Amino acid sequence: MRDIFIETLRSIVAHRVRFGLTALGIAWGGFMLTFLSANMMGFEAHFVREFEEIGPRVVMMGRGTILKSRTGERGARVVEVENEDVQGTERLANVEAASPEVHVWSMPVRAGRRSKLLRLTGLDADGDLIRGITVVEGRFLSPLDVERAARVAVIGPRAADRLFGRKRALGESIIVDGLRFRVIGITKEKGDQLMNSGDPEDLKVFIPYTTAQRWFTQTDDVDEFAFAPVTKEASWDAIRQIRELTALREGYDPAIESAMWAFNIQEPLNMLRVIFGGIRVFMISAGLVTLFVGAVGVMNIMLVVVGERTQEIGVRKAIGARSRDVFVQFLMEAALVALASGVAGAGLGMLLVRGIEFVLPEDAAFVSPPLLDPAMAVVLTAALVGVGVVSGLIPAIRAARTAPAEALRAM
Repeated sequence: MRDIFIETLRSIVAHRVRFGLTALGIAWGGFMLTFLSANMMGFEAHFVREFEEIGPRVVMMGRGTILKSRTGERGARVVEVENEDVQGTERLANVEAASPEVHVWSMPVRAGRRSKLLRLTGLDADGDLIRGITVVEGRFLSPLDVERAARVAVIGPRAADRLFGRKRALGESIIVDGLRFRVIGITKEKGDQLMNSGDPEDLKVFIPYTTAQRWFTQTDDVDEFAFAPVTKEASWDAIRQIRELTALREGYDPAIESAMWAFNIQEPLNMLRVIFGGIRVFMISAGLVTLFVGAVGVMNIMLVVVGERTQEIGVRKAIGARSRDVFVQFLMEAALVALASGVAGAGLGMLLVRGIEFVLPEDAAFVSPPLLDPAMAVVLTAALVGVGVVSGLIPAIRAARTAPAEALRAM
């Protein structure tokens, strides 16, 4: 086997120009499989992460309207959502946590001599779990804060920077519309968000929803609420059950979806996965086609090489070489060319991926560094082995079937 391998290398070196030009197609296929697939994986992971920043399993629901026939919007009935509806949602078996969301827009918030217009959002104690909020200093809202309608606030990092600058914000006081709130927590920076590009959470002030209702909205009505299902798949059943509960109280047909709007984060995520999955399949297919086109080129070169080495084959068989040895040598030549060129192309793709990862920021909202997929290495290896076998099989069979007498007669 060692002698066959050495002879294989000598043959490749002797025909290096032919093999080198032909191997470019296989190298390009390996490059496409690696780099383009890594790009698609990176884009998919990036956009999924951007969507999930508003909550990995979040479902938003809010009050809608019921239109009466032949009256249009003039006779529309508004379906009210109250705190009791949210509490009933939390008791459902398919729901892990639920929280009302009370929005107070553009309130003047003052800290010391600084005054900024910021948005207040009233949440329950489970609001951080539902909306993917992480507190890096202090704590989030507690059930006792909500029960007592306490004047406490958790603020985003950009809001803290605007109000306090370089000073420590935790434990300090802020004044909202003449009311004093104590800062009990600072959230982790999320950066630019694709879903909330015009309303970033880093600029928000989170307070108990009961506090927002008591001091700002003066009503128990809830425009919208959010909940986290126990699993991503359970979100659709939870939406249906919530509509049925509200329809029972309000007296309308739960099939009327306009009565209560719903936004399930799984819907855009599933669409995103389908789109990027299709693109990735197309890219992989294009790379595989390029690989096998290169295999045809290698096969043609091997057929020419077999014709040129007819005398060599005859001499080897005349001195005792078996047909199997000749077959293995020519098959190994094609396999080595395919494997080496494919690995070279894949290596260039990986280098380019690493270079882009080094340049692109990880927290950008609209761009994403490529992501190398370990499964792609398996696909690439299998494809290169297949290319080597396909490109070398016919020439190797032809070489093995060469009769020694006919080969020697051609000398």
